[in-house]
Amino acid sequence: MRWWRRSPTPLPEQPDCDEVATVLQSYLDGELGPQDADKVSEHLQHCDRCEIAASTVTRVIDAIRRQRPDLDPEPVERLTGFIDQLSDEGPPPDR
Repeated sequence: MRWWRRSPTPLPEQPDCDEVATVLQSYLDGELGPQDADKVSEHLQHCDRCEIAASTVTRVIDAIRRQRPDLDPEPVERLTGFIDQLSDEGPPPDR
């Protein structure tokens, strides 16, 4: 399951981190409607955790594309799938 999937319903007036996470990739790709994009943007301005997540995803994908502009999209999909899996499993247990 992709944690960045597009939300089937509009975001609440003040979305929480989980709600932002469900639409983050769509936001970064410019696929959200203006109202939801504004809500995510506002949240990112005030939430360091989500802003770091957005920045990290953007930087990783940009670095991959810069180094390999002709790269088959499959490895990028595997990367996002791996990130999704980590998100679905939650944080690792303390050792």
